[in-house]
Amino acid sequence: MSKNKPVLILVLFIGFFSSITYWIGYNSNSNIEKSNINQWPNVNFILNHLIGNYVDSIDKNELAKKSISNILKDLDPHSTYIPSEKREAVNETLVGHFGGVGIRFMILRDTLTVVDVIDGGPSSDIGLKKRDRIIKIDGENITKIGISNELVLKKLKGPFGTNVNIDILNTNKEIENKNITRGLIPLKSIVACEKIEDGIGYVKINTFSNNTDLELKDALLSLNLKNIKGIILDLRFNGGGYLHQAINVADEFLPKNKLIVYTKGAHNKKQTYYAKKNGLYEKGKLIILVNSGTASASEIVSGAIQDHKRGIIIGRRTFGKGLVQQPVLLPDSSELRITTSRYYTPSGKCIQKPYGDSIDYENDIFERLQNGELTEQDTIGKSLSKKGGIWPDIFSPIDTLNYNEIVSKITFSRNWRDFCFDYFDKNPNKPYDKLFDFYENFKIDKTFVIDYFEKNKLNLDDLNNKIMGDLNRSFMLEVGNYYYGDQARYILSAYEDIDVKKAIKQIKKY
Repeated sequence: MSKNKPVLILVLFIGFFSSITYWIGYNSNSNIEKSNINQWPNVNFILNHLIGNYVDSIDKNELAKKSISNILKDLDPHSTYIPSEKREAVNETLVGHFGGVGIRFMILRDTLTVVDVIDGGPSSDIGLKKRDRIIKIDGENITKIGISNELVLKKLKGPFGTNVNIDILNTNKEIENKNITRGLIPLKSIVACEKIEDGIGYVKINTFSNNTDLELKDALLSLNLKNIKGIILDLRFNGGGYLHQAINVADEFLPKNKLIVYTKGAHNKKQTYYAKKNGLYEKGKLIILVNSGTASASEIVSGAIQDHKRGIIIGRRTFGKGLVQQPVLLPDSSELRITTSRYYTPSGKCIQKPYGDSIDYENDIFERLQNGELTEQDTIGKSLSKKGGIWPDIFSPIDTLNYNEIVSKITFSRNWRDFCFDYFDKNPNKPYDKLFDFYENFKIDKTFVIDYFEKNKLNLDDLNNKIMGDLNRSFMLEVGNYYYGDQARYILSAYEDIDVKKAIKQIKKY
């Protein structure tokens, strides 16, 4: 068999699968269109009349997009329309992969710089390395002012099996030309899995994509569950994803036949979802971390664990996104996501928070901050049923005491990011073999920070011990990411995280 035959077969399979999916969507929606097209004569008349008679020329496709969006915006906060040109990008995190070359990059002073290479990916296979500079893509010189992340992604991403040609300036200051065949680059939904203390595992899930359940099994098995006293499942800032993945994840922690969630709507009968199998971790100590960014599928998992008293929820009230969206593929490959049902926890609690004309839905987080819900224990318990979301068993306020405006301005600046990478660029070898040893022992030389302050015209009088400590932590997170990979940032943060410390304390307690 020729070397390219497996690739060709995979490409044909993907094409066939996409065609079948499109055909099903097209035909089902064509029937809807045929049955309903004559029910809205005024709408059709107005749209056609505008296109033929309006004072200025109107793009009918843009008019159609705006019309659909305006219809949906007054229904609920989550029904939405996705144009065909954006659908693939929007669905990438759910699908769990995209076509690309397999690198993480940054634009360092207008130069495209490789900061990580995915093991086993196309770039790894052709010998691309951290700290290489990409100077040309498909013959176009990109070492120019104005290059953006969006432009780079547009040039490097593309269909599986297609080629992209790059010129690089390697770390030996030599120019090399490389041809890369794009592959399917995985988008991991579990971004960290580690024993952060003896017998205590930490697993962070960022989203619920097609492969989250498989990733979770691998993560749990990697922790060697026989020696685990407890697991911390971090769902903070997890905006959700697929319903079936939330069910599969909860199933790993709940006994068989336990109700996980049910849904119902005006035009949809009640549907119940139960744990179907023996999970990998049904009896051990379990803590789930949540906050106001925990939404949808994450709330399903949290609600099921809480209602069955399977574990303890620590943090702040979750977002409150309990509406089920049904995706509908339209004939032009655009997508309609229409809300059809609501999620309910096993005890019957509706997860969805209130919405409507009198409610500023998007600014709800600021209202929580202003009314003290994020910082004060006493606000817990007031009108629970009306606010939506999952309320924690143990409240953990956001940390406002350690906020410093000077530190914030420095660490969120591009100059600081460049400063951190420059250090890694000049010192590319890992200072310690183990990440925890790096956390325990690494300290940035204060003279480096003084030099940064002077070059950026900052006031050296502000550089007290507290600020120096905060900057050292920020520097450690940044360069640790380069030395130990993308997972390092989450694990290093967990070592000092207030919520994680509370979770560890509870595991040791109960």
